Amino acid sequence: MPIKRQLLVDIGNTCIKYRQLTAAAENVNTVDDLAALIDHIEQTAIDSIYIANVGKPAVEETLSLLCKQQGIEFHSIKTEKDAFGIKNSYHNPQKMGVDRWLAMLGAANLTNKPFAVIDAGTAVTVDFVANGQHLGGWIAPGFHTMKKALLENTTRVFEDNTIPAQLDVANDTEKCVAMGCLASLQGIYWSAKRTLNAQFKENVIIFTGGDKKLLTSVCEGDSLSAANLVIDGLARYAEKAS
Repeated sequence: MPIKRQLLVDIGNTCIKYRQLTAAAENVNTVDDLAALIDHIEQTAIDSIYIANVGKPAVEETLSLLCKQQGIEFHSIKTEKDAFGIKNSYHNPQKMGVDRWLAMLGAANLTNKPFAVIDAGTAVTVDFVANGQHLGGWIAPGFHTMKKALLENTTRVFEDNTIPAQLDVANDTEKCVAMGCLASLQGIYWSAKRTLNAQFKENVIIFTGGDKKLLTSVCEGDSLSAANLVIDGLARYAEKAS
């Protein structure tokens, strides 16, 4: 039986990431718009597509139609109550973004210890899992979202493109804004670590997302960094169907 050619697609708020199931986990392509993804699909032999969509519904509709026209199986993965040994704590799983769900599934392949996934991007999400049970989570604004909100709701506060390599005090407004947002972001890590430590002697923090580098520099104890946990979670669904 020929091997299925499966494409994994993560449609986020700011970009689209994709890789072939058979490609190395780190071999992920990133594009800024749907047209670039469509171009790849039209030029590549693909049997099925698995997508995680937290972007606009129209993007999913366009991809679904394209797949129908080209005879490609189309699978839009949704958050579930229970899958791959992970039980969701939400009473209504559909209220949880599928990116959070898939990140947990991807992270569960990396450790047997209780863990927290911290996905740092436009938003920062934190989800706690122990013994296959999702315990709950947090959602907060990401680094760039915090900066934007601060500027839009204040006067005489300015910013530049500074992304601090490490937390420090600052002596001008632009750097004060950057450092303040970084301090807030890193506070999420410390709070997550404290929450895990209070319940479990051994635990792991797993970082993912475009801004994970702003957190990994301050971590203490066991931690892991995974570039594309959402796509890793999609891979579990594709592998199951293979």
